[in-house]
Amino acid sequence: MSEAEARLREIGASGEEPFDIGEAALLLGSFDRPGVPLDRYRGHFDELAKAAGSPDRLAATLGGAFGYAGDRATYDDLQNANLLRVIDRRKGLPVALGILYIAAGRRLGAHVEGLDFPGHFLIRVDRTAIVDPFEGGAQREPPALRQLLKAAYGPSAELETAHFRATADRGVLLRLQNNIRLRLARRREFEAALAVLERMTWIAPGLAELVRERAMLEAALGRFRGAVESLERYIAMEPADGARLEAAALIQRFRARLN
Repeated sequence: MSEAEARLREIGASGEEPFDIGEAALLLGSFDRPGVPLDRYRGHFDELAKAAGSPDRLAATLGGAFGYAGDRATYDDLQNANLLRVIDRRKGLPVALGILYIAAGRRLGAHVEGLDFPGHFLIRVDRTAIVDPFEGGAQREPPALRQLLKAAYGPSAELETAHFRATADRGVLLRLQNNIRLRLARRREFEAALAVLERMTWIAPGLAELVRERAMLEAALGRFRGAVESLERYIAMEPADGARLEAAALIQRFRARLN
């Protein structure tokens, strides 16, 4: 077991204990950058915090002085979800950029958290300011948030209290990795997607949905016995009757493929 895997598993076993989200994101990114030393990237969090000096300068520093912004031209590039490459390139997905804001802001003593905003990752600084890392740290007021929501979900979509709910750091990391997993699966790179999913289970070992997704990737690879075993574990973990019935039907389908 590598040191990175061991440390990520420690996060998974720690329950609700706080952890350094920036460090965890670097460890996850290191699997696609083997042999690259992480110390320079770790130091970059401190560099950002020192340059900002105070929480109210965080967005201006990351989005202005350091030029961090979203990658519109090659949005689906996997580099945009690897924090090492995001730091190298100064661009990435909203959630990857958001982790930089969270890591740097907390080093300044600020309360910085990700928001469960649908379709577009945002952060909240000191419980008031909502910041869009993808747009260079632009502050988002309700009218702009409403427009962002409607652009993603249609003209009938309206802001709800749930859209402003904080996302736990573990959920932020899962969202980051899920971006990679989904892109790999769309490319039919199922083996690579399965490797990413395995890392996700290290940090969230009790999440039933990950076990189900593992089964589907195993089935896509033709490993129906493994898919059945994963679905049986999923049924034991999942409390919802409907989900268990759906999984049972999949088990029957996959068992038929074993004959």
